[in-house]
Amino acid sequence: MKPERTEAIILHTHAARERDKLVVFLTPDHGKRKGWAYGARSIKSRFGAALEPLAKVRIGYLEREGEEAVRIESVDLIRSLFPAQQNLVSSIAATYIAEMVDTFAPANDPAELIYRLLDRTTEALLNGATPMAVVAYAEIWILRLGGVLPSLKDCMNCGTPLGRPLRFDERLQGFVCDTCANRDTVTISNEVADALNAILRRPVDEFHASDAILFEIRSLAGTLRRHFLGHELKSFEVLAGVLAF
Repeated sequence: MKPERTEAIILHTHAARERDKLVVFLTPDHGKRKGWAYGARSIKSRFGAALEPLAKVRIGYLEREGEEAVRIESVDLIRSLFPAQQNLVSSIAATYIAEMVDTFAPANDPAELIYRLLDRTTEALLNGATPMAVVAYAEIWILRLGGVLPSLKDCMNCGTPLGRPLRFDERLQGFVCDTCANRDTVTISNEVADALNAILRRPVDEFHASDAILFEIRSLAGTLRRHFLGHELKSFEVLAGVLAF
């Protein structure tokens, strides 16, 4: 067996057998991995709270050649999400971001940028940032890192530099110039365009926007994501329900 020890963030766990857990975690160097945590469900588990979703940990595991799931040997807690979980919206926002990362992160391949995004957005929630601003930031960056976010600079159809206002062509799933625009093209306000640029240029803790602008950004991100995946994320409706409450 090949031993590894690395920093990781727990994405989610599944109960398995009577005493065990199957853990899905994200690492910067090896991407998304799965591992067996034997005895993790027992009362006196040595893993404690370190396997809670979105816990940042130092994880040690053994990898057997040809097997998809590794054997988790040790988990040392670096940072817990527990304080943010005391706020319902922050807790569900974190679950939603974790599902996005789980969906888009590559398995067994380096994922340093996605890892950094998850780490910093989780930290922002812990520091009391507005949950919907953090969610919108994560949605746009996940699409960009996944190669789904269209260019904000050049026309999707002809390559001409884009002017303002931006125009989104849902058929092409991209922004088009005035010449390529048609009557079905949706106009994006300059305020929303400025906010999109701010997301791509600033760290998450420096991004702020009104509720109306965040709604428009999230609507655009949802359109791109659903077109790419062919379905919506499971936690999307849960988050929407909490926001409507």
